[in-house]
Amino acid sequence: MKSLFLFALIVVSSVCFSQSTDEKLAAQFFENQEFEKASELYRKLYKENDNSIYIYENYLQTLIALKDLKTAEKLVEKAITQNPKRGNYEVDLGYLYLRLGEKESAKKYLEKVVKEYSTDKNQVLLIANALMQRQLNDYAIAAYEQGTKKFGALSFYNQLLSQYRVKGNTTALTDFSLEVLSEEQNAFDYIVRVLDVVYEKPESVEYLQQRTLLYAQKNPGNPVFDELLLEVFLQQKKYLAAMRQVISLDKRNGNRGSRVMGFAKSCEQNKEYSSALKAYEYVINLGKEEPNYLAAEQGLINSLYLKTTHSINPDKVEVAELIQKIEGFVNLNGVSFNTAYSLFRLAELQIFYNHNPTGGSAILEKIIATPRLQIHFLAECKLLLGDAYLMLNNVWDAKLMYGQVDKEFMEDALGQEAKFKNAKLSYFQGDFEWAASQLDILKTATTQLISNNAIELSLLIQDNTGLDSTTDAMKEYASAEFLLYQNQIEKCTQILNMLPFKYPNHTLNDEIYFLKAKVQEKLGNYEEANMLYTIVYEKYGDDILADNALYRSANITLYIFNDTQKAQALFEKVVLNYNSSLFVIDARKMYFGLKEGLTKEELFRDELLN
Repeated sequence: MKSLFLFALIVVSSVCFSQSTDEKLAAQFFENQEFEKASELYRKLYKENDNSIYIYENYLQTLIALKDLKTAEKLVEKAITQNPKRGNYEVDLGYLYLRLGEKESAKKYLEKVVKEYSTDKNQVLLIANALMQRQLNDYAIAAYEQGTKKFGALSFYNQLLSQYRVKGNTTALTDFSLEVLSEEQNAFDYIVRVLDVVYEKPESVEYLQQRTLLYAQKNPGNPVFDELLLEVFLQQKKYLAAMRQVISLDKRNGNRGSRVMGFAKSCEQNKEYSSALKAYEYVINLGKEEPNYLAAEQGLINSLYLKTTHSINPDKVEVAELIQKIEGFVNLNGVSFNTAYSLFRLAELQIFYNHNPTGGSAILEKIIATPRLQIHFLAECKLLLGDAYLMLNNVWDAKLMYGQVDKEFMEDALGQEAKFKNAKLSYFQGDFEWAASQLDILKTATTQLISNNAIELSLLIQDNTGLDSTTDAMKEYASAEFLLYQNQIEKCTQILNMLPFKYPNHTLNDEIYFLKAKVQEKLGNYEEANMLYTIVYEKYGDDILADNALYRSANITLYIFNDTQKAQALFEKVVLNYNSSLFVIDARKMYFGLKEGLTKEELFRDELLN
């Protein structure tokens, strides 16, 4: 008995092993597109195991590749007979009719299959998936539409919206999205995401806006359509229309200005400062007794600060007016955690735009002594205070401020910024070795700006100290840069004028021209600055500052001289000649923006010139 069992086991194992070997060989032939050989093996394998989906699929695809569609038809018809409730095989038959060129027969047959399988939710999903697998997406859409008619809009809305989106049928996508929202408000976030393709064509957006407005009018008790209309305005950057909508929502829901505050902050993030200011003014005008009044006052100040300083050449009158406004706000409300951020903006204005680091540091010292401040904001104050101390030549206190933030936020972007500021301070003092060691750490900083700045300063040090036995020339150049940072223009210029005579054969010539250009920029002499930048990128095109000079020249040409055509050519030059530059991404954005006819106000800029 044992011998008989052992013999049976050996026979079964041998058959399985043989089948497994044939499957691997057939798969190899199929992969190598040796379809004749694959066909012979799969015919044999299918006779032995006609329940294997894998063998069926590969055999079918092999027959199609050989254009043996009649045999393929017999294969599919057999599968249908053996699996009468599996609609995917019926889809395969319709698919084969198409491959045979029998389009009308295929159409009638597939429409019949779709109709027959629309009586059960699971069958709808099964048949639609089978149709998509054969890339018969129009029929898959028809299957979902049939299922939706029978079981309601929410039954297959994810699948149907996805299919409309893939097909680019924005009209159907819009209509069905609104139908879904009328039944399920919680689908709002999903609907907003799938509607993104609508904004690619103006006529599609117009249709969405009209239909949404119609639904909002017909369903005044359903706020979801008002929310969608707001989203449509925001996506089109129609900020005034969006503000009217958000004010309406705020009033209807009794939000007392909080919705408008959210809108104002969104405008700030999109650099749409004029709309942000109007939104904050609306909340302020609601009255001092309202809960968002003080926050709106601070928001207004912040937007005014961003609007005023978001320029290569901020207006001095606007800066003075803003300083006066902030001082009036703080005098009225006192120094507290509620007014601390506006005070921080006042300190920035005093330090960087009013050239008053003494006044700025006094303000920051008051803020730091204020209780209940958030630790990240406190760290930002310490960094700014360090900058003010450095401008006042109070080096040790500056190091102390930077060091405290570096230590407290080691793994944070604030800590990396503090480390960079300390490294730059060491550079200013001529301690290039230590500065370089810190910059090497920061080259992989999580913040792109810090990483870029670290790479740039590291290259400057390396380029001008590596081949020289002394660092005397570089130390004098760094001290000139430090004097410019401290706004001591005359002393800085004296050093820069003497450097070429003291070190005539040094590699610093391009750096000297570049720093002279920055001096002229700071003085507002943009024609002179642009001329000096031009010398750098034309005469020293292979040196490390050529791309910097070219990028700065392009921005001055655009934002100061309003010459969009020449600016476009300069941005293009950055892209073509310096494709590994740190500025190439921004230059490409600017180039294509100008090429598309955007105005300088419409162009998005991630960072202003340093």
